[in-house]
Amino acid sequence: MNLASIQNNRRSSIDLSRRHDTVLAFPSQRVLISAAVHSEEDEASRERIRRLFHSPLGVYVSHASRDQNELHLEFDVATEDIEFTLRTLKKVLPEAVVEDIRPRVFNRRQH
Repeated sequence: MNLASIQNNRRSSIDLSRRHDTVLAFPSQRVLISAAVHSEEDEASRERIRRLFHSPLGVYVSHASRDQNELHLEFDVATEDIEFTLRTLKKVLPEAVVEDIRPRVFNRRQH
């Protein structure tokens, strides 16, 4: 089962006729995309990273960290923006490898 059909099933399971409050509880429609870029820490690498953060893709970066010669990136995107994100990532950082795409889970706080 693909991500789109899971989202459609979740949406169709909400019975609006039984809702009495004004706030609807829709399931998360966001995903996290994890990617890694192997790069030496040199001026060319820093320029590619600058280009990433100044591209339209930069607003989706929710986490970035460096582990020796690996740059780890996490993008927080709406499901309808997955294709745009992957296409733009390939243009801006062609050497990036997508490691994981998973639904974003919101943890509820207990009061």
